[in-house]
Amino acid sequence: MNKASDRTNRLKGMFAGVDPEALAEQAAKEAKSTKRPMTTAPTKALQSNFANIEAENLRLKAELEKSQILELDPQKVQASIIQDRFEWSDEDPEFQSLLSSIDEEGQQLPILVRPHPNDSGSYQLAYGARRNRACRLLGRNVRAYVQDLSDEQLIIAQGLENNERKNLSFIEQALFAASLSTAGYSRKTVAKAVGITDETNVSKMVAITKRVPLEIIRLIGPAPKIGRNRWDAFSLLAENGQKKPAILEALRDLPSSSAWQGADTNRRFDLALRTAEKANKFRTAKPKLVKTAIEKGGRSFGQLERTDKSLRVTVDVQKEPRFAAFLANKMDELLDEFRAQESSEKGGGDVRL
Repeated sequence: MNKASDRTNRLKGMFAGVDPEALAEQAAKEAKSTKRPMTTAPTKALQSNFANIEAENLRLKAELEKSQILELDPQKVQASIIQDRFEWSDEDPEFQSLLSSIDEEGQQLPILVRPHPNDSGSYQLAYGARRNRACRLLGRNVRAYVQDLSDEQLIIAQGLENNERKNLSFIEQALFAASLSTAGYSRKTVAKAVGITDETNVSKMVAITKRVPLEIIRLIGPAPKIGRNRWDAFSLLAENGQKKPAILEALRDLPSSSAWQGADTNRRFDLALRTAEKANKFRTAKPKLVKTAIEKGGRSFGQLERTDKSLRVTVDVQKEPRFAAFLANKMDELLDEFRAQESSEKGGGDVRL
């Protein structure tokens, strides 16, 4: 069975009572409009296998079969509990393609909403934010399933839609998982929502988002070609690099470079990773050391070693034991003399050695 017919059959299972051929056609166009380059193997490994997604789809289908498709005012549809993707604008080419598709052929895939728990007369999205936005811009009602969903059911349905369409990058999945974890959802629920079978991977995904400052992640963007292994390597540099402050400073300076400004999101990740690696290996110049011999009458008593940050007096105790003892005994007297001089100088002038 080919992919097109396979998807048609799955749509028949999920949306009984709706024309499956029309749904499949619209889904193909929307998938094309949101198509991203193939993800890397580590990203695929985090996605749920088809059997688990199908089981969740069957449960969702049972709920959807109880309801009809309603037409709602898109202005009354509010955002989901948790953001699951990076911000996008009306000017994005992918959104513009979806907008044209709905304008020309109508919205055939309904969105899923629930009555808003805190705003009577409004609705809250489970999935379909871009379809809702497109209908709003086109001045038409949005076709929607309306279900009484718990918070947990809503975010799982939201995650299933993303997994089915496979249009979230690894870092978007990881940020979604982190947001759900912060909101207090169990690891089992988070795993279902992001579409992974191994719950331990939830912790690994969340750890990556904690090691890289959110501002840096947002600068890079979704980076759909970048999988878990490379994000993990980058996050370890950002958190544990020997030159962490220098690494973060270098990353924050990247947007001002011409290379960055002309790069897409995948290229920006590459630039960020290379910048972090270089900053971590860069050796700062050692402070210039100036050595001055302490001599008198042809006799060497020791040495002064001075940098911009320190001053060291070195006396060879074996060669000059009496001078070493003399200097040590004079320390209190020298400190008193210095303090007296310091207090007598107006404005605390510099003391030069």
